[in-house]
Amino acid sequence: MHEIIYVDVLIVLNLFINYFLLLLTSFAQKESTKRLRLLLGALLGAVFSLVVFLPEMGTLFNIFSRVFAGAGIVFVTFGFKTYKRFLKLSAVFILMTFLFAGLMIALWILFRPQGMLINNSTVYFGISLPVLVATTAVCYVVIKLAMKFIAKNKPQKTICETELEIFGEKLKGRAMLDTGNTLSEGFSGYPVVICTYDFIKNIIPESSEKFFKGDVNSLCGITDEQWRKRVRVVSFLTVGDTGLLPAFQPDKLIIDKTHETDKVFVGVMSRKKYINESFDMLLNPNLF
Repeated sequence: MHEIIYVDVLIVLNLFINYFLLLLTSFAQKESTKRLRLLLGALLGAVFSLVVFLPEMGTLFNIFSRVFAGAGIVFVTFGFKTYKRFLKLSAVFILMTFLFAGLMIALWILFRPQGMLINNSTVYFGISLPVLVATTAVCYVVIKLAMKFIAKNKPQKTICETELEIFGEKLKGRAMLDTGNTLSEGFSGYPVVICTYDFIKNIIPESSEKFFKGDVNSLCGITDEQWRKRVRVVSFLTVGDTGLLPAFQPDKLIIDKTHETDKVFVGVMSRKKYINESFDMLLNPNLF
């Protein structure tokens, strides 16, 4: 008996699956993107699911087609900034699609559920849209909670070596991981690390000195256009203090030569009140 496949159900099913796989990829890599781009990437994946109508092409076709499609979906969803970032995102997304396909194949082999079909590693369910939405959402929540639990219980170093880079200038220093630092920049949501003015004073332009010394009202006085595009004002709250913190986004922050990110802001304290003399920077655990 041949299984009947409805194209509209196939497209909607894979649209939902790819959307949530892309959300998980975004969460795993701490990469933000617009919802429209997520939807377009998922739609591209849904169109690719039409390979289910082709004759069974074998393992090699499945692998190469998934890698090719995955790279295209990642490009549409997250764009291209660097090869390293693009390859990381592609690898994570492709891994998740293979894991999902593997789980579905295992389910199909064990239970042979009615209305389920797998061909060329593409999954089809003959189920209603409400059930599809509910089950996909539940799977997303379960996987995200599991990833949070793993990240929370992963042991982390307390003392790190760091390298800060912006506009070709580099600063090397020592940093302490501060689990109490959960500060984030309001618009991007990126974590904020904290350093002293003395640490960064040699790389900032003269027109920004007042700003980074704590006079946030002097923001308009920064005449260097490159720096003006990178600076922000971040509100902070501690046990005994509140205020506004001058901050900037570096080209990259490298931690222990293994962890590199540009999804971070550097908040500058004009006083050494919050940083031990032994360290140049307080790291935010959300970086990891």
